[in-house]
Amino acid sequence: MTKVAVCQILSTNDPAHNLAVSSKVIRDAVAAGAKAVFLPEASDFIATSAQECRDLSFPLSQHPYALGLQKLAKELGVTVSAGVHDLPEADEPNHEPEGSIRVYNTHVLIGADGSLLARYRKLHLFDVELAQTNEDGTPAKPKRTGESDRIIPGGEIVPPIPIAGVGNIGLEICYDLRFPELHIILTRLGADILTFPSAFTLRTGKDHWPTLCRAVAIQYQVYVLAAAQYGDHNPSRSSWGESLAFDPWGRELGRLRSIKEESPDVDRMYAEGGEFFICDVDTGVVGIDQYGIVGKELPEPPLKE
Repeated sequence: MTKVAVCQILSTNDPAHNLAVSSKVIRDAVAAGAKAVFLPEASDFIATSAQECRDLSFPLSQHPYALGLQKLAKELGVTVSAGVHDLPEADEPNHEPEGSIRVYNTHVLIGADGSLLARYRKLHLFDVELAQTNEDGTPAKPKRTGESDRIIPGGEIVPPIPIAGVGNIGLEICYDLRFPELHIILTRLGADILTFPSAFTLRTGKDHWPTLCRAVAIQYQVYVLAAAQYGDHNPSRSSWGESLAFDPWGRELGRLRSIKEESPDVDRMYAEGGEFFICDVDTGVVGIDQYGIVGKELPEPPLKE
């Protein structure tokens, strides 16, 4: 078994502050025995506008937050997973029209030697209208969340990354959780662990987040590690929190607070750092069906003409 840490932070629009917070929680997790540390989506920053998001973004080769994590990972000898925003590298094709301010929502995996092991750019973008109600219970104007207004969709699935002593890590991000095709491909490619750095909304976090995470663990017989953003990032953006981990049988291995547990003391704690839990990962149990009821390979039936 290997100890890993699933972390929860409150990112702001100050990347330097967020790096300090992330560094503290990583150091604390390593001191508690973690060999790999998992941070949420958008750990580098959560901006107040699309333009600010663009202004704060860099290619990974010049990215202050990502480079800071790489330096820390090498110093501590720990694997780090984190969500960041990035721009195309100078030698990378860029198909965005001139004047576009969109960036990538990216999941990076950093090795214990400080190297960038993988970069997965979010495929499924959260473009929805969420129903709202007034205080008297009458319908209010829906709240639109248009991630594609500021984010470029990724173009490829990254094969699972083998980490010695931990397992084969499949990289996903937040809303990808709702799309089974990605889980199927990653597990068929050998993923032992599916990771979902996230920043779930309050309504979907409350009603869907734990159920979806547990269902993926059971359905695909893998560990699910889901580090989440927590709290009020700015006046117009809040995240549910409740970072989670499940084993392949759907047993909960760890859980952190949700925003409904917010208090002044908690706010002060998140202003300086974050929270984490440690759990054991044993990839020797991945794919072992204890009762012969899940994970069977069945032939696909023909389509009716």
